[in-house]
Amino acid sequence: MAKIWRRKRRPAQNGVQAIFSSGSQGRGRTHARFASDEFEDDIEPSGRPDHVSSRSPNLSKSHGKRSPVHLSKILTVTVLAMIMLTTVVGFSEINPNVQHHTDKGSNGTGTSPPVRTLRTLAPSFYTVSNVPEAMVSSNESYTGMIATISNDFIIVQIAYSQGTGGNLPDIAEVTDTQSSNYTRTASASPGVAENFWEQVWTGRASLTSSTNITASPDWFTCQKPCVASIIITMTIGRYRGVAGVGSSTSIAPSTSSTSQSVNVTPTQADSMLVELLSHGAYSGCGIDAPQPDAGQTSRNCFTATTERTELFDHSVSAAQTYTESYSWAKVEVQRGIYLELKGNIVSA
Repeated sequence: MAKIWRRKRRPAQNGVQAIFSSGSQGRGRTHARFASDEFEDDIEPSGRPDHVSSRSPNLSKSHGKRSPVHLSKILTVTVLAMIMLTTVVGFSEINPNVQHHTDKGSNGTGTSPPVRTLRTLAPSFYTVSNVPEAMVSSNESYTGMIATISNDFIIVQIAYSQGTGGNLPDIAEVTDTQSSNYTRTASASPGVAENFWEQVWTGRASLTSSTNITASPDWFTCQKPCVASIIITMTIGRYRGVAGVGSSTSIAPSTSSTSQSVNVTPTQADSMLVELLSHGAYSGCGIDAPQPDAGQTSRNCFTATTERTELFDHSVSAAQTYTESYSWAKVEVQRGIYLELKGNIVSA
């Protein structure tokens, strides 16, 4: 009796079936690669001709009907898998880039840094010093000592007149023992033949200490005939928070009067307008000081033998034209210098 070979069917691999088979068990059930029993039929040893011949018709029939379906579904699944993989990878690449772009220029919290605005801090008056009047002969200079704080803005007001007959010399330079640089900012004189001259020089203190400030007349180039001496006084004002000098205006009428008026146009809002006046001296400085029409603050009134110097200032709220007016009880020679001190610009 012929021995009949029977093949024991192995169960399908659960992992493959769970991933690639559908939920139904009927005709629509398919596998993404191929079924495990068909795979086993294909790899059985060729040394069994009876088994192979008995299974050949069914195998051919099975492959003839299902192979094209399998190939079509394999292709579809492969394409879908590639599309899904590409989409997932693409988003994973895009998201870091978008996040990096969002964070660029931020403060680390994902929000933009606050927008800073600029504003101007108006300068402030600190103190004033008066150097006593002196008679300075030809080829000599004039020196006064003051205390300074580093970065003080210094305004040197010089008023001088004839000590003897002749033309007045110009001021050649102003120096100090701190090696600070002083610049002549304004000059008020109708001419060297007149008997009264006012000048303003500005600089900045470099040290916190006492310093000697020296005004040196230009005796060498003085127009002949030059005076043999001058009567000179010096007032020194110190301000804080000054970035520099903006506009300046000088007035030097050739005739005497009882009033003074000038238009000044500041270049910056929140600056400080400083009025430096000089005129003939008399004993009533304390009770007959110039009376400002509006807004000015009196900082100093100094009476010497020949000259009287006065210092006023007031803040400037807008860059516009201001009219500065003063009046006196007596007719006298007048000089006036008006300076705009610009404030520092800071971020708020």
